[in-house]
Parts: sequence; C-alpha cells; structure tokens
Amino acid sequence: SGSDVPGQAGAGASDAAQPGAGPSAEADREALRAAWLPFAAGWKAVWWEAVAVPEDVEDEAAFRTELRELAQASLVLLTAALPALAARFPPLLTLATWGSVIGMFELNNLALAVPSPVEDYFLLVDGLPDGPDKKAAQAGSGRWLDALDRWYDTPAQGSGFYALQSCANHACEPCAATEGEPSGEVAVYALRDITAGEEVTISYIDEGEEAMGYKARQDALKDYGFTCACQRCARDLAKAAAKRLGAGRGAR
Repeated sequence: SGSDVPGQAGAGASDAAQPGAGPSAEADREALRAAWLPFAAGWKAVWWEAVAVPEDVEDEAAFRTELRELAQASLVLLTAALPALAARFPPLLTLATWGSVIGMFELNNLALAVPSPVEDYFLLVDGLPDGPDKKAAQAGSGRWLDALDRWYDTPAQGSGFYALQSCANHACEPCAATEGEPSGEVAVYALRDITAGEEVTISYIDEGEEAMGYKARQDALKDYGFTCACQRCARDLAKAAAKRLGAGRGAR
C-alpha cells in the first residue's frame, strides 16, 4: 500500500543528460511520478495475495501460485508489446510492481454502465419534426433497429479506476453513492444530508432490490480484505446476540 512510485532509486552522476541523448534518468523519474499521481490514493495489495479464495478451491497455495503465474505471463506479453516502455522504465515492469498495479485495480475498480448511444440516436430520430428529413433518418435507423433487435438499448459495461472515488470507504448504509456518466466520468452524490466533518462513504457491494443479511454482506466483501464493522453490521450483530440470549433463556 502507499503512494511509492516504482523505481525511485537515488540519482547518480550518470543521470545527467548527455548532448544529443534522450531524457535523463531524473527526467524519466519525474515523468513517472507525474503519471503515477492519479493512482497514488488507491489502496494497493499484490493481486495474487489480495484475491479472496473461492469456496470451491481446496488448495489455497496452488490457487495463489496459479494467479501469480498468470500475472507473470501477462507481464511478459505486456513487456513484449511495449519494448520502449520496458527499456525506459524497467522498474515499472517488474512482477512486484505489476502485481501491485493489478491488485490496486482489483481493490478499487468501479463497475460502470454507460447508456447506449444507439438508443439515444433512435430517440433523437423519433423526436424530429415530421417531414422528409425524419423519413430519411427513420429509413436508415430502421435497418439498424431490425439488426440489433432487443439489444439496441444494451448499455456499454466496463470498469474504471477513479482516484477520488477510491478514497471513499465502505459502509453498508452509506451516505453517498456513485453513478457512471455518459462522458465516462463518475459522479459521487449524497443519499441523505451529510453533516460537516462526516466521512463520505459508499457501498462496495450491490445488494440489488432485496437487502442482504450480515453474512451475505461479509462474504461479498471478502475480496476487499476486511470485515465490515459499520453501524448496520453492529446492529445486526447486536440483534443476533440478543436473539441467541433469548433462545438460551427460553431453553432453561
């Protein structure tokens, strides 16, 4: 974890730029610091150590070794695809750094769904004033609609890393939520009044329409490497303890 930039070894005499040469080693380090800045706030952990072990996995050591080998294989492909980057920033393409970068995305990525621009186009055509221009537009869009069928309004789904959003901690009853914008940006908006000095929290899990119980929420948070102790979880634990106490008294 932390904001350390890969390859911040001390500068030496060889760092000075030579006449006719490319950027100096110090200039490279400054460029790397600037590029790393948006990711500095993200919580970091080595990917193959951070992923929660699935319930159907019996050998945890073998599972984590497999993930490490997968990261190594992807690093080899990345290095081969970007030889200039590998030559200029060798500390950036080590397995330790690469594993930390993947782990950072594993722990911080936000799932996004951007509305389909195709649907927006169809709505725009439908809203045109009646006339030859609208008929011509409908003739073209009609063929697309027939080809796309019911998938015409399928949103573009993906994930992204957002530095500010990554600073928000989880709560099962958060005071804020996130929403992807068509521009690719993410909005963090309040779910209720937030008092001055109150921590802005979001939920890392999607409960859907039905509220999840304590155990289900904790299971869903395993990949983040912590046990939630928010107010909602504390209430659930207190209710469970009171229920057990009442059952014990009734059995006497």
